[in-house]
Amino acid sequence: MGTQEKMEREISIMDLFWDILFHWREIICFGVLAAVLIGGMKYVHDMKVYRAMQNVEVEQEKQLTAEEQEQLEDARLLMERIENYENYLNESALMQIDPYNKPIIELQYYVESNYTYNYTQDNRRDYTDNLMSLYCNYIKSGEMSNKLIEATKISISQADFSELCTVTQNGGTMAITFTWAEEEKLEEISEFIKTQLIQKEKEFQKVGSHELNLLRESQNTIADTVLAETKNTYANNISYINTQLTTLKNNMSEEQLILLDGKEKIEGAGDKDKIIKPGISKRYLLLGAVLGVFLVCAWVVCRMFFTARLQRAEEIRTLYNIRLLGEITLQCQRKRFLSAIDEKLLAIRNRRKKKMSVEQQIKVIATNIALSCKQQEIGQIYMTGSEYDNMDMGILDMLKRELAAQNIQVSEGGNIFYDASSLKQGTEIGNILFIEQTGKSIYDEISNELNLVKEQKNQMLGVVVLVS
Repeated sequence: MGTQEKMEREISIMDLFWDILFHWREIICFGVLAAVLIGGMKYVHDMKVYRAMQNVEVEQEKQLTAEEQEQLEDARLLMERIENYENYLNESALMQIDPYNKPIIELQYYVESNYTYNYTQDNRRDYTDNLMSLYCNYIKSGEMSNKLIEATKISISQADFSELCTVTQNGGTMAITFTWAEEEKLEEISEFIKTQLIQKEKEFQKVGSHELNLLRESQNTIADTVLAETKNTYANNISYINTQLTTLKNNMSEEQLILLDGKEKIEGAGDKDKIIKPGISKRYLLLGAVLGVFLVCAWVVCRMFFTARLQRAEEIRTLYNIRLLGEITLQCQRKRFLSAIDEKLLAIRNRRKKKMSVEQQIKVIATNIALSCKQQEIGQIYMTGSEYDNMDMGILDMLKRELAAQNIQVSEGGNIFYDASSLKQGTEIGNILFIEQTGKSIYDEISNELNLVKEQKNQMLGVVVLVS
């Protein structure tokens, strides 16, 4: 009978996948830690560069004369004015409307006051003007603008609202004009304004009895020459200030231009490379998270490739060509954080397997062993394993009791390769049953035991694997 030769293990891609998945805690922890570490290192580096560049600018400005410093401040002021004008032209909702094709909605109201004047009795002052002021102020208020913006979902600010909505008062009448680029949206805005004023009419009865009557409602498209002139004025201002800035730059030194544009070298009239205060980089946070996840996955893969311990029960057949008598799935006694997730993953992995309790698994295995012994007319066996002394004695005792119930006499001992008394007792009995455990039993130790059994010409019944 030959000895057991070492064999190369086959790595199951599916087992590797599940092994990685069951390390989700390490993946999350290392992903977060690496993201914070890489993102933090990038932020610290950028802050150092930013402060260094600021210090360079301060030192350079200290070397300028008073006249050069004044020129530099004037140029910066001109650039700031240009930026403000351009931002207003690009961002103001009113400036985006075509002045020669301006859609508007007009609402004209009249307050019919119930005020009466009696010469023979005490009387109070006419409250009609006060009512008109209340209505006009409410239309212009932040309360009205906030409610309208929220209700109609138009993308404007309160400043934009003050430009788009105008209110004029003349005696007991009030005219409301609102402009918006989308004509279909004007109807919704008009209905909202009317609804709000109806509500306010009830509240303002406290000031004096009155009725707020809508005299006229119209939607129109007009040519607004004032708006057109305003846009032209802003454009002309930008052009004029740009001319001033160009003239001022032509009289500035290279050092002044570097400070003005935030460049280290002047490459003609190109884009400005301004010093911007750094912030947390989302890209580096993502890079750190990916790196952390990769390191954990690489560690799991390397551990599986280079491990010296038994990984799967099926390896007893594939590596050693020995009969696998059964598997006993051990229940994890220690509750880990969010263990419900582990249980869910385990249920998904074993969804095609019928779930059996430990007792049921042991009974099936004991029956399998008893039938094998009966066929070979064996009444006594010896139980051992490479890590027998470190296994769950409760499971082993249950297995022994089930075998005893099947009229199989069981003796047990430690690793026969290192324990002389176990080797002697096992050889005397001659029928050996191996108990191994995934994650504990070492491949070489199993090989040593199997080779020793073959050399002693003992009967090898098979292997039972405890799956942890």
